[in-house]
Amino acid sequence: MSLGLRRRGERGAAAVEFALVLPIFLMLLFGIIDFGYAINRGSIVNNAARDAVREASLGQSAADVRAVAQRGVQGLPGTAIAVSCSLPDDSPCGNFDTDAVSNGIARVTITYRHEMLTPVGIFFPGGLNLSRQAEMRIE
Repeated sequence: MSLGLRRRGERGAAAVEFALVLPIFLMLLFGIIDFGYAINRGSIVNNAARDAVREASLGQSAADVRAVAQRGVQGLPGTAIAVSCSLPDDSPCGNFDTDAVSNGIARVTITYRHEMLTPVGIFFPGGLNLSRQAEMRIE
């Protein structure tokens, strides 16, 4: 077979190979974008929970603790914030504002539902549930 005939027979091989590899490459790229964004949102939720529980450990009211958490997750719609506590003997307390005592444990739980941005989201219907809980001893 001559060199000219072989080259002519392989003309579309690169286009076919590209068409086979492109969807895999795009899914990988979109996955990196989506999960990187989810990791960023998880970090925001985690930091907000830590900041809020620090305020709770210093004796602030539940409304003040929620305000600190809300400032930390500003821009994340649909975020749920829960403030709770337990007594020094590890029994749960009923109301944070009235039952939180020194040497007890303050807890702040923040839950956020992250929706995917790219077509990778079809593999995660409803998005990812990002929930972080922070605990600290009440001073």
